[in-house]
Amino acid sequence: METQLSNGPTCNNTANGPTTVNNNCSSPVDSGNTEDSKTNLIVNYLPQNMTQEELKSLFGSIGEIESCKLVRDKITGQSLGYGFVNYIDPKDAEKAINTLNGLRLQTKTIKVSYARPSSASIRDA
Repeated sequence: METQLSNGPTCNNTANGPTTVNNNCSSPVDSGNTEDSKTNLIVNYLPQNMTQEELKSLFGSIGEIESCKLVRDKITGQSLGYGFVNYIDPKDAEKAINTLNGLRLQTKTIKVSYARPSSASIRDA
């Protein structure tokens, strides 16, 4: 298994102008859990009509899920064809990749892989 190193805390920072910064950060060192990045998966190429409940049900068959989100267009509510599944146990996340990556759903072949932490350099790409 490969080891990922972090240069500081992983954060979801939101900035409103130059003065207000919301730092909801937790460093892997602070939390005592360096496995965080090994539980969060991104699922690409989902069928357009798949629901969040169906996504959760499919991935829930592998192991216990902490959270699940099907990403939708903010205005139309249409599925954007990808989502995130966060497992409690890293072994379940690894099993989900090995089991479900390449699975054919309707006319699509889904791709399951570890999600990268959000960062300013890849946001709105």
